[in-house]
Amino acid sequence: MRAMALHGEEQRRLSEIERQLAEENPRLAQRLAELRPMRIPGVVLAVLGALCSMVAGLFILVAGAQTQQVFLMILGTALSCAVPTAISWRLWLHRLR
Repeated sequence: MRAMALHGEEQRRLSEIERQLAEENPRLAQRLAELRPMRIPGVVLAVLGALCSMVAGLFILVAGAQTQQVFLMILGTALSCAVPTAISWRLWLHRLR
């Protein structure tokens, strides 16, 4: 993610706020300066997405089997099989690059 450039007046105001914070609470200013956003690796997100898709697909598949609705059974099968397979395939191709 790229940071947006600030105009001169905005940069001056931000610098003034930072200076005041450092004077009033140096410990908090130090902690904020060291703060970094947490990143979740793409592989973890892909695995969670595949698992959620499988669970949702199985619930829909069971609901379709109980109500004898073919559309729900097809949708549940697609969610529990096709989506995790597509995610795995994409991860595998990404690793080959």
